[in-house]
Parts: sequence; C-alpha cells; structure tokens
Amino acid sequence: MKESLLLVNMGGPSRLEQVRPYLREIFRDPAILSLPAWLRWPLAELISRRRSDKVAERYRKIGGASPLLGWTVKLRDNMIAALREIGLSHPVEFAFRYCEPTIKAGLSSLKSQGSDFVHVLPLFPHYTRAMTGSVLEEAKQAADSLGIRIQSVDAWGLHPAIVELWREYLNRALATAGKNARVLFVAHGIPERNVRRGETYPEDVKRTAEAIVERGIAGFDWTLAFQSKIGPVKWTQPYLEDELARFALSPEPLVVMPLSFAAECLETLYDLDIVAMEEAREKGIRTFVRVPAFNDNLLFARGLVKAVFSGEAVHV
Repeated sequence: MKESLLLVNMGGPSRLEQVRPYLREIFRDPAILSLPAWLRWPLAELISRRRSDKVAERYRKIGGASPLLGWTVKLRDNMIAALREIGLSHPVEFAFRYCEPTIKAGLSSLKSQGSDFVHVLPLFPHYTRAMTGSVLEEAKQAADSLGIRIQSVDAWGLHPAIVELWREYLNRALATAGKNARVLFVAHGIPERNVRRGETYPEDVKRTAEAIVERGIAGFDWTLAFQSKIGPVKWTQPYLEDELARFALSPEPLVVMPLSFAAECLETLYDLDIVAMEEAREKGIRTFVRVPAFNDNLLFARGLVKAVFSGEAVHV
C-alpha cells in the first residue's frame, strides 16, 4: 500500500473574471443549496449573476484575486518537508472544492504516482456539512470512480499542536496590543437551522477558543462571534457586528483572532482587515490588532502532519 496526502481548501478566483463562475460552483453544491438539481442550477446562475459585481469589488480591494492558491502551494511544500522530518516520503497534492485543481484531479495525480491510499485533509479546523462534509462527499465519489481508497480527517481545530500554535499567535498579538486588550475570537457562521439539525460546530469552535485561553495570558475579556452571514435566514450568533459594538463601549485595544481559516482569504483580508477594522475605529477603538492566519508557517504543517498520522484527530 502506497500512502499519499491530499490537502483540500475551498478555493477562490485567481483573477476577477473568475468570480462569477466561482460563485456559480459554490451555489450549485447541494451542501450549500439543498434543492433538487433542476431548481438548484438555475438558482445558482441567478445568485452568481446578482452577487458577482459586489464580490468582485471586494476581491479588487484585496489585490484582485484570492491568495489561497499561493498559500496552499506553500503549505503543500511545507507538508512534504514536515513528512520528511519524520521519515515519510508520501506524495502530497492539493485541490480546491470550487475551482481548479479539482478534487478528482488531485486524486488522479496521486494515483498516477502509484498511490492507492490517500489521506484527504480538508483545511477547515471544525466540521460543517457545508464545507468539510461537501469536500468529503466529493472525495468519496472521485475515489470510487478512480478505484482508490481514502481516509479523511474531518476536524483538527482541537489538536494539541494546533491549539498551542494558536496560543502563541494570540500571546504575540496581546503583547502588541498592549495593556487592557480584549480578545474577539471570530469564526465563519453557518445557518442556525444546521445547528438544529445536529451540527455541533458552534460548540466545537467555542471549545477551541476555551482551549487557547486556558493556558494563555490570563485576565483579559474575551468572547466569540460569527462572521459572513448571507441571506435573510438566522445564522449562528452572536454576529461579529454586534460584538464589535459591545466592545466599542470601551476604547481599550481589541485583538481579533479568526479561527476558521488555514490561510488568509477574502473573509480575513476584507471582512476583518477592512470592514471590521473600519467599524471598530469609527466606534472609538483606537488599537485594533488582527491575529494572522497560519499561511506558510512550518509549525502549522508539522501540526497537521501530527493530526493526520498520529491518530489523534477524528477520522471518517
């Protein structure tokens, strides 16, 4: 048996002309819109057409493209290096759920390298059906068509090595922010109906925040909020905007720490660095420090290797 590893992230447009087809692929996914295909596909076309200009403008403000491709290439290279450090020479590829390279292309490449057993690693710290679940379903279908076996890690946000790295990031940010800094942990929201159907995502994120704080710098006020709500339905709360308003009742420094992203993306560079920062400053918060994503940190790659190959993470 020859093992290999496939990293999978959501993906993003590498130029502004790709925004609309990227959005179309997202809303064609039954994990995003749980409707019959005959209704979902034209609705996805309508949504992508209506939203593409607004979303393209957001990408324009962060440089005109998603940075996920570049960061994922570097993470792939770091994963190869981290595997070699423990004596493993497994091939490593990456794929995106909603753009190229596709999951099937990634698995096909690994099969062509002689692999018949692939560890699929979604780059989302906490399980949600709409993201991790969608990646795993797509991977299973592609693996079946290719005749290869897969094993998938569906959560790594509470792995000790990852929590410790997050704690180091937070402590540095608190030192930068200065005396009396408060902390706002932020995670990507999901529709509240998904929680009613049994998803434990909000509690999983909260457990991660508590684990980070447990042995960190003591004595600061902190809370957890959710970002990126779309549409009229109720999403997981409290919302980011509401918690910013609460923290703005006092002018002390604010540290904002995202917990849903392996690398910088639209949700961090636009939603947090532009929208949230401007809102905080307009409300009177003079010091706003945003904790960066892991990006190409080799320690992150080492932590993911432990999550995949130590048996300490959750597998499906």
